[in-house]
Amino acid sequence: MFNFAAEKMKVRMQELKIVHAMEDEILFVDDIRDAKDLPSISMSYNSIVHCRKGQIIVEMGGNHQVKVISGQLLLIPVGKLVNPMLVSTDAEATALLVSDRMLKSVLGNQINIWNKAMYMREIYVVDGNDWLGSIQKYTHSIFKIEKMPLLSREIMVSFLRTTLLMICEELLRHEDMALGGDTSSIHDKEIFNQFLQLLSSQEQKRQRVSFYASQLHITPKYLSLISKKVSGKNPMRWITESTMQDCYSLLKETDMSIKEISNKLGFPNSSFFSQYFREQANVTPMEYRLEHKRVVR
Repeated sequence: MFNFAAEKMKVRMQELKIVHAMEDEILFVDDIRDAKDLPSISMSYNSIVHCRKGQIIVEMGGNHQVKVISGQLLLIPVGKLVNPMLVSTDAEATALLVSDRMLKSVLGNQINIWNKAMYMREIYVVDGNDWLGSIQKYTHSIFKIEKMPLLSREIMVSFLRTTLLMICEELLRHEDMALGGDTSSIHDKEIFNQFLQLLSSQEQKRQRVSFYASQLHITPKYLSLISKKVSGKNPMRWITESTMQDCYSLLKETDMSIKEISNKLGFPNSSFFSQYFREQANVTPMEYRLEHKRVVR
């Protein structure tokens, strides 16, 4: 059967000059200036944007801007809605887009470092340092191969793992520096981390704050206090964001119906699920699926 959504995605990828690799698990954009609609595609991936020259500005929520200068990396987790990137006239920047599935496979246990940093900041800017230039050149040469042989794919994954682990090291360093001025106690941080782990382990994440508080043997008020103190966000915000990550993943990665997804995630019915999804993503579940459904080769 002809897959119209997949064909539409292929055409859009060609228009955006995006190079495929690893069955759409990894995508590469050589020059983000050629990819005017990159944010709509990158919403389905974890994006690593490397600013080699000039500066890039990303707008979030219409009133929050993040600037990235030469030599820095912009990290955007899957599912984050950002307005079109603004680049200076002299800007040179590439983008590496990695699916959640590939990210988890490559990072293994270190995925917790990435997730925690992304949860805390929503998007992250880090310095690339000297190691990035060498890896960038090799990655660029691999993606230029028209038909990537198996060995090159293995090397690509190896270099991707190296790059991601180095980024995680940088994220840890940033976290250690941030803790210097943090007034949260070690006990508070431990409880907050337990909350994130508990949230991640739940198949049906859309629960009341009291549900998670009871599992941690604390009051909802205390959990809210700790969450706000440690992360700047209340527990309900975490619950909503984590629930939406599952929504995005199931809509992109599976052929489950809207009703099946609704049931799996614990919504009372598909109508309520669709309303909930639209309030968060500004599109219906079906519109999101048609726009972001993984291309099947």
